[in-house]
Amino acid sequence: MYTIEYNESAGLSEHATEPATDNTQITRRITRYLRWVGSILIVLSAISFMLQGHADLLPAYRYWIGLGFTLLLCCGGFICAYLFKETKGARIFFGLGAAFLPVQVSQVSAMIYAYWHGQAALQPAYNWLRFIDVSPAIIGLDFLITAGLLVAVNYAGFAMLARKHLPTLLWTSVTANALLLLPVRDGTLIACIIAGLFMLLRYSEQRLHHDSSMRLAEGLAARALMSLPLWIIIGRSLLHPTSYLLAMVLSAIVVAYCILDIKRYTQAGFILYSCQWIGTLAAIGIWLIVLEQFKLFSERNFGVFLPIALILFALSGHVKYHARFYRFIASLLIVGLTFGAMLNQQALAPILTIAAGLFLSVAGLQYREKAPFFSGNLCVAGGFLFYWDYAVNLYASTPWISSIVLGLSVILLASYLESKDKLIMAKTRYYFSQLKNWN
Repeated sequence: MYTIEYNESAGLSEHATEPATDNTQITRRITRYLRWVGSILIVLSAISFMLQGHADLLPAYRYWIGLGFTLLLCCGGFICAYLFKETKGARIFFGLGAAFLPVQVSQVSAMIYAYWHGQAALQPAYNWLRFIDVSPAIIGLDFLITAGLLVAVNYAGFAMLARKHLPTLLWTSVTANALLLLPVRDGTLIACIIAGLFMLLRYSEQRLHHDSSMRLAEGLAARALMSLPLWIIIGRSLLHPTSYLLAMVLSAIVVAYCILDIKRYTQAGFILYSCQWIGTLAAIGIWLIVLEQFKLFSERNFGVFLPIALILFALSGHVKYHARFYRFIASLLIVGLTFGAMLNQQALAPILTIAAGLFLSVAGLQYREKAPFFSGNLCVAGGFLFYWDYAVNLYASTPWISSIVLGLSVILLASYLESKDKLIMAKTRYYFSQLKNWN
């Protein structure tokens, strides 16, 4: 009887917990949707405030409105953490607050830049992005408030999102915001700042990605917040006159993200395929920018396009799709450009053709592909044949010396072939058997 009563109670307990489990899952799903909706509404409200163009408001007032918005988000985080004892909402509020802080930093930077350069300051076309005629006292006060909030809010936000990597995230974020604060708008100097900041963020990003916990939603959010100042600097730089160096740096960033880094975030075929072609066009665009800037292109100067073939070869080792096609196109480009340069009697064209041929031959051996290998052999042969006219003239000027040298070479060749005939035949058969197995 005891066993029967125990089973009945256990069965009732299981049936009683099933509705509770279902209710819990439904509640979690509803709260997750509500958090997403609330976050989207907050972001859209902030964007709407900026796009409405409140140019009639004084710059200081616009800054204080944004500051109040950030403080309101922080208050929401404190309410969730200490009143409701709920950490998910607190992480969202402090994360949004940390996301809006770079905007405040950018506004203070605009104030400092306008005051520092005066009438010579470059201003964007949109009035609501201009922060001019602000007194030094207000600028100093805004700077101190923003600096204090930057450290405090980022500390709270990163501590809730990824406490294990708090020092790295906090130090990198503060450094990025400090660069965002610099009153610099020159196209060349800002390009150097963007390049340095990108390398710093990419180094930190690669270190953080090795930790599996940083690939979860909270870790990805922390990494995105760390990189946000870079994208604000890039967007702000596009509102001012650019330079060829800035265009090259932005193209290099596109190449790094679309070719090298995208594989860390997704394995979706369509995204990888699309990003691969975008990165390829950006890489080729870097060299085209150099050609345009320094006026290197001319109708007879074919050699200036050889770096495009080298770019395709370099990318073929990192792309996921059509790697052999990249090398095939690069091989055809090298053959066509080098032979075109020789036909136009360009300086050092034969030497460049032989060097390119050796490069293609080695690449063909490394990748075990026929197209680069035979293209390289063709370039080497074409480069040496270019000097055939010089060899004929040399033979005609001193025929007796040339005949003696030729006779000695033929005798030595015959002796070598007779002594190494088996080894040469074995190597030849092995060579052709290997070629049959190549793609």
